[in-house]
Amino acid sequence: MKQKIRILIADDDKYFRIALKDQVSVYGICEEAESELQAIEKIQNNHYDLAIIDMDIDGEKSGLNILKKTKLLPTHSIILSSQNDERIIEEAYIAGCDHFLAKLHYKKYLEPYIYKFINNIQGKETSSLFNSKFITQDEQLKEQILNICEMNLKNKTVFISGETGVGKSLVAEVLHSQTYDNTKPFVHLNCSEISENLIESELFGHEKGAFTGAINKKIGKLELANGGTLFLDEIATMPITMQQKLLKALDTHSFYPVGSNKEIKSEFTLITATCEDLFEKIHKNEFRKDLFFRVSGINLDIKPLRERVDDIPLLIRHFINSSARKIIIKDQAIEQLKQRPWTGNIRELKRKIELLSTKKHGIIENILEAESQTFLNENEQNQLLTRSQQDFIKSFGLKKFIQEIEQLSLKDSLSRNQGKITHTIKELQISTSAFYRIFENLKI
Repeated sequence: MKQKIRILIADDDKYFRIALKDQVSVYGICEEAESELQAIEKIQNNHYDLAIIDMDIDGEKSGLNILKKTKLLPTHSIILSSQNDERIIEEAYIAGCDHFLAKLHYKKYLEPYIYKFINNIQGKETSSLFNSKFITQDEQLKEQILNICEMNLKNKTVFISGETGVGKSLVAEVLHSQTYDNTKPFVHLNCSEISENLIESELFGHEKGAFTGAINKKIGKLELANGGTLFLDEIATMPITMQQKLLKALDTHSFYPVGSNKEIKSEFTLITATCEDLFEKIHKNEFRKDLFFRVSGINLDIKPLRERVDDIPLLIRHFINSSARKIIIKDQAIEQLKQRPWTGNIRELKRKIELLSTKKHGIIENILEAESQTFLNENEQNQLLTRSQQDFIKSFGLKKFIQEIEQLSLKDSLSRNQGKITHTIKELQISTSAFYRIFENLKI
C-alpha cells in the first residue's frame, strides 16, 4: 500500500465534510476546516498534498482566498461548488485551482481524480507503462495512449481498433489501472468465444431454471463490472439481436437477467475492441450503427507491428527475458525479423521467439537457418510423414491418425490465438461446423 497523502477538507457544512472524509480517507490522512480563517491557518502551519475547498465556505467566492494560499505552497487544489456559473468557474481557474467540480457530482468523479493525482505524485508515471505492460517506443502511439490515460474514464466509453495480436487487451488493462485501484473489477469477455445462444446469459446472467441447462444462478458480466471496467473484446462478432439488448442496457444502465423480473443497475467504464472493419459491418447490416456511436466515445487505433518495427527488438528482449531458457539473437537475425510482415503482430512474434527458444543451439545468428533446422533424423527429412507417424497409422489406422491431427492442430491453434474461435477458424481454414465437430472431442 502506498504511503497516504495529507488532505485538507475545507467546508462549512459539517455533514458534507463527514461525507467527503468517508469517501477520501482511504487515500489519505484527512483534516477538516469549517471556515476560511481556520483553513488558512491550517495551510500556513501544516503541509497538505491536496486541499478540497468549498467555493462559498464563508460567503460568495470566499474559497478563493484559501485557494490563493495553496498556490504559494506545493498543494494541489480542488474547488467544489454548488454553482455552475461559467464566470465563477473561469475565475477559479484564473486564481489557480487545479480542478473544479460540482458538488452534485462529487460522489462519482472525485475519487477517480484523487486516485490519478496520487499515481502522479508517488511516481507511478504513465510513461513507465510502456516499459512493462505495453511495450512500445512509437511516439505517436504513446501520445495517444497517454492522452486517454490523463482522462477520467469513470463511466466513459473507449473503443480500441487494430489488427489481431497488436495488444488491445493489454491497453484495456492499462486504461483500467489508470482510473481505478485494484479493488475495482476489470471484467473481460471475448464475444467471439461465446456461442450465440449463450452470450445473453454471459452478459446479463440468468436465474436457476431459466432455460435447459441453467442448473444454477449465474451473475452476468455487466453486473460483475459494476463500479469498475467492462472490456468487450471482438465486439464485432456479437449477434445483431444481442446488440440491441446491449444498447438498451448501456443507455439505461440497467438490465434484467434471463428468467428474472428483477431489474439490475450497473455503472462501469466500457472498453470495446475489434480487429474488424465496423463500417463495413454496418454497411452489410451486421452491426448496428447506433451501437457503434454508443461505444465509440473515445477512440484509439493501434498500429500493426509492421508499422512500428523499432518495437521489435524491445519485444524480442522482453520475450527472451520472460522465458525460462535464455537465448541470444544476434543483430543480423533481428534485422531479418524486422523485415517480416507480421500479420499476427505481437502474438506472432512471441510465438516465433518461443519456437526459436526450442532450438538446440542457443545463439541465433540467421533466422532462415534456424527455421530450417529440424529434429527429424536425416532419413525422415523432406517427408510429409515422419517415421513415427507412419508407425502410428500402421498400428491404429488412418482415421484415428486424422482425428489426432485435427485435435492437436485445433488445440494448438486455440492456444496460439488465445482461445479466439474466429481467428482459429480462419487460421486452420475450416468451417464453423468443422470447428465444433473437432472441438466436441477435445478434453479441455
